[in-house]
Amino acid sequence: MLHRLLASSSSERLRPREEVIEPCEEVEDGQPHNPYTEILVLQHHSDIIRILLRINDRRFVSAGDDNKAVIWEVQYGKRIATLMGHTHPITCLLVMPADDDNEEPVIISGSSDKQIRIWDSENGECRQVLIEHGASVRSMQPLGPGLFSAGGENLSLWNLNGDLLHFIGNSAQEDVHLMISIRQERIITAADKELFAYKLKHEVDQHNSNRFELIKLKQLQSHREAIHSLVSVSTSCFASGSVDGMIIIWTASNLQPARRLNAVTEYEGANRRFPYSVQSMMCVQERYLFAAVGCGFYVFEINAEKEHLVVQKKSAHFSKVTCMGFASEGEFLVTCSEDKCLRLWGKKPSTDHWNARDGMAVTTMEKFTGLQSQELHQVSSQYPWEPSLLGELSAHGGSVQGFLDFDHEGIVSCGADGVVIIWKNAEMQHVRRNQTVRKLLLSSDGIV
Repeated sequence: MLHRLLASSSSERLRPREEVIEPCEEVEDGQPHNPYTEILVLQHHSDIIRILLRINDRRFVSAGDDNKAVIWEVQYGKRIATLMGHTHPITCLLVMPADDDNEEPVIISGSSDKQIRIWDSENGECRQVLIEHGASVRSMQPLGPGLFSAGGENLSLWNLNGDLLHFIGNSAQEDVHLMISIRQERIITAADKELFAYKLKHEVDQHNSNRFELIKLKQLQSHREAIHSLVSVSTSCFASGSVDGMIIIWTASNLQPARRLNAVTEYEGANRRFPYSVQSMMCVQERYLFAAVGCGFYVFEINAEKEHLVVQKKSAHFSKVTCMGFASEGEFLVTCSEDKCLRLWGKKPSTDHWNARDGMAVTTMEKFTGLQSQELHQVSSQYPWEPSLLGELSAHGGSVQGFLDFDHEGIVSCGADGVVIIWKNAEMQHVRRNQTVRKLLLSSDGIV
């Protein structure tokens, strides 16, 4: 059902408060710059929803602690299929693109029940149940056409036919909970505060068959506390972020630390709440590293000779930011939080001589800040540029765990309340309804 969302001040709602660095900004009355004021509430899960993944332009999949995943259609919120079979919470998902053997994308789910399941994304049919690895799974990573790795108590390599290609023991004391792939067919894994590098070796044997093997390369220098984020920045580097607030930029060629950002001495905070914890990161244009730090977010220009903080919002939410991403083709930065809300950030529309919203912006950062790259560099050389709060989306009853952007169809979020919400652009919905009514009238008898 489509609901009209009434804008209200965040001060009217009781929120959990973290140890914030500065007062948290309140949303403007009426939210004139927030287009997402109609919602579709999708209720089929019965526990925390932790994962959202986009399948294609029309569909997405959600999964969480109720042991099932659900495929949804985004325009009307129709439930397409429920993926049942796991006996413990689903801890990770992959969507593998269509290839020569699969006309449609394939969904892969991993769980603490020691199963990996491969699903048809069109009808929800389970194609394969993989159990040979014999251990819980907490993370997965695509490794090229038809290949993926799974990590948890150990590391395993699979193809989409369900064949176990290689198996290697986990070198860390804790489970592998994060994985990324970097250049030269290498994999970086995170297990608690430890990082390890592995290489995918490919050979063709005497029978002309492909043979694959995962080979451990080295253990990287450890963080002081658990690693919560791991992201590929470019072909030349990647980044890891920890609960202690430290972000390390690593050189992909030699797996050595190139730079340390956001070094915090007293990072534990009161009652070990870790107010500077790096919960999420993403990279834009292979130049700007966005990091969710505590209740706020920072943006670093990583190509600069020294640490350069170009954008900063220390207190974007009342509690920790859980994830973030861009929406509406870069017009908004969306942040999700444990305070049950999503917030929209950017530059307010203006009558300046150069305005990114007038269509002159070329890059994502220009759309987000309203500044050309040279201007942003100059402005931030004195103080980091601070974005404006353009809107707040408040309908979840628990921590917001995930977010997807579907361009003109709106944005999708999931939460600890077991609910998926599709946030619709009210103006676009109004146009669509008018078009539907017009078609109905023109198709009726007697109407010319």
